[in-house]
Amino acid sequence: MKSRLTVKNSLLAFVATSALLAGQVYATSTDTNTQTEQTQEKGERAHGGKHHGKSMHKSMRKMLRSLDLTDTQRTDVKAIIEKYKEEKGERPSAEERTAHKAEMLALISNANFDDAQADAIIDAKQLKQKEGMKNFMKMQNEIYQLLTEEQKAKFDSRFTKTKGKGRG
Repeated sequence: MKSRLTVKNSLLAFVATSALLAGQVYATSTDTNTQTEQTQEKGERAHGGKHHGKSMHKSMRKMLRSLDLTDTQRTDVKAIIEKYKEEKGERPSAEERTAHKAEMLALISNANFDDAQADAIIDAKQLKQKEGMKNFMKMQNEIYQLLTEEQKAKFDSRFTKTKGKGRG
């Protein structure tokens, strides 16, 4: 009887781990530089619109195209974007991603769930996301300061229209 229960628990842990890690693998394996526009659009539709940050960048590009930037503004915008790309740094190495997955698996498959370890993993992820969002907003602010008053008004109008779409 005990062995059946152990098998069931092991199977349940495996299924739960697979489901959780599948999302992690998908999130870490997709890279803006390797995906085509068509693949990104499919991913956005599959996830209900604006999601995971990638569409924010796409929305910003679309917004900037609609503002009829001058050649000087375009050059300045590209310089700002490059500056923030350099600050962002490299993606975690394959070894770091593997170590993170192993840490997650150990947490999930442990008979005694460690709340403190789970909180530490979640806090680290949220901190990274927070820093990324803050840098993205700083970049947008620098770009916004380059715009003319007319372009700023158009930006403001479009920003308020598109904010929140895709969320339910």
